[in-house]
Amino acid sequence: MPYKTLVILSVCTQIVNGITSAEIIASHNYPVEIHTVVTRDGYLLNAFRIPNSIYCEQSGTKPAVLFQHGMTASSDVFLVNGPRDALPFMLADACFDVWLSNSRGTRYSRRHVSLDPSDEDFWRFSWHEIGTEDVAAFIDYILGTTNQSAVHYVGHSQGCTTLVVLLSMRPEYNQFVKTAILLGPPVFMGHTHTLGQIFLRTLIMSMPDCEFMFHNRILNKILRRICGLFVVRVYCSTFFMIVNGKFSDHLNTSAIPLIAATLPAGVSSRQPKHFIQLTDSGRFRPFDFGILRNLINYRSLTPPDYPLHNVRPLTPVHIFYSDDDLSAAKEDVENFATSLPEAVMHRISTPSWHHMDFVHSMTVANVINKPVIEIFKRFEQPIDCKGSL
Repeated sequence: MPYKTLVILSVCTQIVNGITSAEIIASHNYPVEIHTVVTRDGYLLNAFRIPNSIYCEQSGTKPAVLFQHGMTASSDVFLVNGPRDALPFMLADACFDVWLSNSRGTRYSRRHVSLDPSDEDFWRFSWHEIGTEDVAAFIDYILGTTNQSAVHYVGHSQGCTTLVVLLSMRPEYNQFVKTAILLGPPVFMGHTHTLGQIFLRTLIMSMPDCEFMFHNRILNKILRRICGLFVVRVYCSTFFMIVNGKFSDHLNTSAIPLIAATLPAGVSSRQPKHFIQLTDSGRFRPFDFGILRNLINYRSLTPPDYPLHNVRPLTPVHIFYSDDDLSAAKEDVENFATSLPEAVMHRISTPSWHHMDFVHSMTVANVINKPVIEIFKRFEQPIDCKGSL
């Protein structure tokens, strides 16, 4: 079993400066635990657990759900909409055991058994390693801690990519995933047109392996206070929704101060490089190191495609997508679905539904969260052929 550290936090009555996931959870009167997981390659990763809810009257073991965030984000991204609209809180109320992971390099996972974030070697990873190592370690840890045989999974953006990488490259993990919910999955990316890729491409591709879009506690504290002012929220929403490629009509503006306080969470420069490579190639494959290193690492001039035929969790993959998501374009998502052994498609027909609306929309509870909860419940309480439980 991975090394672990457990800290039980007392419930806080108000959110304090230097906001964290634990403080957001506790501020809403939910119990919270902090767990530390060590990966095979030595990264120490923090996860936040919501083990219960006052609205759940069920005793005993509850089905575990693992949340995996997107690039530039952390566990915070799933929480800022608050208990009425954020999926982790809604799942806890529905008697699920909620686990929110944090990938290497984010504000909560900046430790290693031998490396320091000031070392270049610390940042020699992409979302490939986050999938094959981090997600695998979180699953191992949750199963070992809860004595369950498999978990439910919710991924947003890069959090979808990493699960697909894991199940492709380490197919033995398919048996440990009950249901896979992929929200806006960037897998094939030939039709991606985000402003970030357009304006930052040259800078990103010229960067060495290093920290990129790091979290600054003081700056984020200032942004949180400024964006809390009603008159400037529209400007903050413009800045923080730039990843969409368009401005969102659905953004929950009340969440903007917390978004400002928690984003960005920190990434390796190799992560956006890897996504840009997917856009350029139109293929879904590991990191392209150049001809010489490709020959050493892959024994071919170019990286091989990920073996998507290996992606076989215990139930068909559930893909949520929309027509107006420029980060995970409809054409690419549909191409991805046809490459899987089985997939269930959930098309969001709401006009102008963009990439971050999967977690920050004003209507996310009805459009996304309730259908996801029903998918989990159907797995846990299957209906027999007569229609009775």
